[in-house]
Amino acid sequence: MKRFWYPMTLLLTGALTLACSDKALDKVSPNAPTVETFWKTADDAILGVNAAYGSLQQFGVDRWTLFTFDIRSDEGYSQSPWTELSNISKFVTPNYNLDPLVEAWRDHYRGIHRANQVIAYVPQIQMDETLRNRIVGEAKFIRAVLYYNLALQWGNVPLVLTPQAPNERPDQVPEAQIWAQVEKDLTEAKAVLPAQYTGDNIGRATKGAATAMLGKALLQQRKWQAAAAQLKEVVDLSPQIYDLVPNYADNFTATNENNKESVFEVQYSSANRGDEDEAGGTEGSERAQFFGARGVGWSDGQPTKWLYNQFQKEKTVTGQTDPRLDATMWYYRPNDPTNLIYGQSFEQRGFGADDRFWRKYQNNYATGSENYFSPINNRMIRFADVLLMYAEALNEQGQTAAAIPLVNRVRARVNLPALPLTLSQADARERIRNERVLELAGESVRWADMKRYGILGPEIAGPDAGKKLPANVSNFDTEFENFVKGKSELLPIPTREIDANPKIKQNPQW
Repeated sequence: MKRFWYPMTLLLTGALTLACSDKALDKVSPNAPTVETFWKTADDAILGVNAAYGSLQQFGVDRWTLFTFDIRSDEGYSQSPWTELSNISKFVTPNYNLDPLVEAWRDHYRGIHRANQVIAYVPQIQMDETLRNRIVGEAKFIRAVLYYNLALQWGNVPLVLTPQAPNERPDQVPEAQIWAQVEKDLTEAKAVLPAQYTGDNIGRATKGAATAMLGKALLQQRKWQAAAAQLKEVVDLSPQIYDLVPNYADNFTATNENNKESVFEVQYSSANRGDEDEAGGTEGSERAQFFGARGVGWSDGQPTKWLYNQFQKEKTVTGQTDPRLDATMWYYRPNDPTNLIYGQSFEQRGFGADDRFWRKYQNNYATGSENYFSPINNRMIRFADVLLMYAEALNEQGQTAAAIPLVNRVRARVNLPALPLTLSQADARERIRNERVLELAGESVRWADMKRYGILGPEIAGPDAGKKLPANVSNFDTEFENFVKGKSELLPIPTREIDANPKIKQNPQW
């Protein structure tokens, strides 16, 4: 399932915004498929759910969540010449209709609209029951992923569970209700999804993916016991289905995709279908272009010095630097001939001691330059993440001795010394949190982690706050100087959505 092709016209109907009242646009092509004519066969059902998968590739789900989840956290910062974009990570957003915000909101609901059609109409098709249930389960998994993102970014949002007409105004509901729906969708999905796929179906959501995502959602709500139960189910599938791959860096290239460590990944190729804004996405990821080093990509997001420093705190058993550092970022290593960025050294490219660039998901291993559309799949959930989430859930219940071997399993791959089983719960908590930084940096989990830990706040800026030191120089993320508790945990809801739907209320203090 490396390449998708989606019937977009039908599945975009009513999905560009939550409400649209422009009569001039209220026209339907007589040649376009309709609900009444499309949902007839098993092939229609497959095309429909494939379109729902396509929503995970859209700008607002793929491109901009990299900024709201990675660059807005203490792992990243932005020096983008697009000031409004870089200001998102500085918690300064005066324009609530900024394209990244509008597209993120729109594209998540566009994907939900597609999933809702599958969930509503596929059960009416006369087809193999097992396949029908699987397809609906896949759509529920996708809808849960999208609502998970919405809850983290905006909190109280409209809950839409059925195909909507353009003139409908859905109700905004409390965040707790969104989480409850995520849990329900994933519970129902895991009951009907297969353990594995073969052939062209590899890459679709599995029972393990839904179970891991359910554990992740429960963990985010600090439901430790329930989360542990779900995550244990996935861990117990190792090594038959899931395991750590020997080489950490193999998780971030196009040559080792859908491997045993991958619980779920978004499928990409380097192709662009064209007209991606109307079709709802591209087949290529744009991460490499947006995060590529200066002169290769746009370098709109970079890793902080704080993140670099975390890798320097501990050596491997042979006295080496944690190898995950080199897989995560490029950094200054004077006159090191092996420190090449797309065939050129730091010095040749004119970079200095304060320069760092993301290396994860870059195509440096395969090409001398970057392409706007990258073929590297996004590993949304890795088995290493599952191990560390399970360890956290156990430790928070006081089962520290059972949690530590899970962390040590992750550390052993990169030759770090094992943590002692005698650690206190508090010490284990800090080691698990630190291990997640080292293992998962730049993988869109840190913002959720910081929120769950309750550590978001202006204090992240550290003692350099007020000194106006840039985040690439400071040992802390000084962009957090502007963080306002009770406000900055959430994004502002686009004004155009509030104007279109008076049932939507703006987030606090925005």
